[in-house]
Amino acid sequence: MEREKFSYLHTKDSYETCSTLTADSFHSFTESKFLIRKKPNEDDEHNANAISNKISSSFIAMLQGVEVLCNLPILYIFKDTYQLHPASLNILISIIKIPWAIKLLWGIISDTYPIFGYRRKYYLMFGSGLCILSLLILGLISHTNISLTIFLLVVYFFGSALCNVIGEAQVIESGRKGSINSTAKNIAIFFAFRKVGFAIMHYLSGYLLSIMSNQHIFLISSILPLSIFISAFFVVEKRSYKKCKIEKQIKSIYEIIKTSYIQKLILFIFIMTSTPSSGSILFFFMANELQFTPKLLGKISMFQSLASLLAILLYMLILNKINIQKLLLYSTIIIAPFSLLPLLAVQKINIFIPNTLFIITDTILVEFIGELQSIPILVECSRIIPEGFESTIYSFLLSVNNFAIMVSSLISSILTYQLGITSTNFDNLPKMIIICCLTNIIPIIFLYNTTKLDNDSKAYRSRDKHILNSWDSESTLFDSQSYEIKNCEDIKYFITENGHDIPIQ
Repeated sequence: MEREKFSYLHTKDSYETCSTLTADSFHSFTESKFLIRKKPNEDDEHNANAISNKISSSFIAMLQGVEVLCNLPILYIFKDTYQLHPASLNILISIIKIPWAIKLLWGIISDTYPIFGYRRKYYLMFGSGLCILSLLILGLISHTNISLTIFLLVVYFFGSALCNVIGEAQVIESGRKGSINSTAKNIAIFFAFRKVGFAIMHYLSGYLLSIMSNQHIFLISSILPLSIFISAFFVVEKRSYKKCKIEKQIKSIYEIIKTSYIQKLILFIFIMTSTPSSGSILFFFMANELQFTPKLLGKISMFQSLASLLAILLYMLILNKINIQKLLLYSTIIIAPFSLLPLLAVQKINIFIPNTLFIITDTILVEFIGELQSIPILVECSRIIPEGFESTIYSFLLSVNNFAIMVSSLISSILTYQLGITSTNFDNLPKMIIICCLTNIIPIIFLYNTTKLDNDSKAYRSRDKHILNSWDSESTLFDSQSYEIKNCEDIKYFITENGHDIPIQ
């Protein structure tokens, strides 16, 4: 086979890992950057960037807005109909969001077990169908059985998590051919659509709740999942994926996650997100003590989403080249004093300034900084995901984030109980706010990891370029490695560490 030099940054060939490689061979990929060169296929890029796919992923991005639209009705159902204690509500919210905490499982299933040869289309139909079914039933029943309500909410969150896994995989696939800035742009646009959906739904949730019942809101919410279900019929995807053994898929995933680069990302994401929050308690304080109306609560949530959208746009247009360590350090320091603003409303020392101003300012700044911190980390994650593992690895990283949110809710619930805070007793709420503020500074201690992360990232990419452009005149076969190629059509030859083409017969 005639060999030709090529550049990793400029080649039009696509590189992918075979999802049936053994653990040893995949270890060589993650640490030494062995790649499989795939026969060029001009349809691949067209498939990933099809307009119908972009429309589908845009709908999926906005799907979480349905959760936002239903959030206030859900809270009011549990608070008023079932009369739950604030600590119990925190635990219950954690339970119904378990499907989001185990997104990795849905990613593994969709990457490993294609349905009729497709890894995206039919899973999208199934997930959106579950969302439609659960919302329709929630809108048609009278909520007298808390177990049934919880079950239907779990079904909805399972369907939405599955749809989200597919949407994120589509975004990663569409950005694979582009530059780093292009990848950042694709992810930022996906999250921007999500925040636009959040902003619209936050406003509508408060407004609609003031003019209609909780059940009617659930029925209206089923419109967006229905749009996703219809768009799934038009998703463009190669029908060439084969089933792979899940054991080998898991081993390959383990080898990827075992790299120090990924581990540092996982550690920081978890620590940054798992600190306690006073958000649920403040909801009870605003609703019961300050007598905020549902419409006002909806507006506050809308401002929150707009702040997130502004953070995404700011990162996409200006801050996408800034050092991650500096961005995380400065943003954490800036937000710390502002997170104490609710104290002024709780202690009633607002000096003739409306309580809403303190609450809105706090929520806007916290949401803005939180989004500004998470987007660059997710962009870094997406850049090192090998082909064939888009759903799995990205879902794992976001599962870490969602699991950390559950841990945060659990810690918050324990603190709430220990401090004796109830839906009517807010005497120790100032202590809760101060504790949450102090714990939010903890991630700074672990910022040393991000310095190493940044250095690893540079070495990671530098090693790629060096290996892919190092060509020796002599042929060297694989040594002491177990390579297994099955069910991977179109693969023509390996590229070894020395740059040699090894034909596959």
